[in-house]
Amino acid sequence: MSKVTVKDQGANELLRRAHRGGDQTVRVGVLADQPKKERGGGVGTLSLVEVAALHEFGAPGAGIPQRSFIRATVDAHRDEIEALQTKLAAKVLTGEIDEKTALSLLGAKVVAFVQNTINAGIAPPLKPETIDRKGSSKPLIDVGQLKSSVTFEVR
Repeated sequence: MSKVTVKDQGANELLRRAHRGGDQTVRVGVLADQPKKERGGGVGTLSLVEVAALHEFGAPGAGIPQRSFIRATVDAHRDEIEALQTKLAAKVLTGEIDEKTALSLLGAKVVAFVQNTINAGIAPPLKPETIDRKGSSKPLIDVGQLKSSVTFEVR
């Protein structure tokens, strides 16, 4: 009669981590709704989330063209984001990092992509009267509040 010895070698822990995954998600965008600051220190009538949505989707009736800084960025960096997700998922499965850390790293990377997109400038160019009013030709950057408010949240 033969004797069989089963050595787990971590397979059960790996399966446990794989089945536990997906408890958390990461959100990236303008997540805190606060008043939009105006040049000169005043507060505007729109909230920062409203301003972000107006630019992300446009408001043709108000003469505001679409300047997608979130969706367009994710589309442009989709391959890099998916590769990072795969790399981080492998680290979670092997126990190198936990799920919250992985999602935080992913969120921080996407925030950096979005902020770099804003810094690079987004088409279409501003109208001459808008440039005159704000003193800059860079779309989406007036006092820097919108760009700095792009953040992530792990839930």
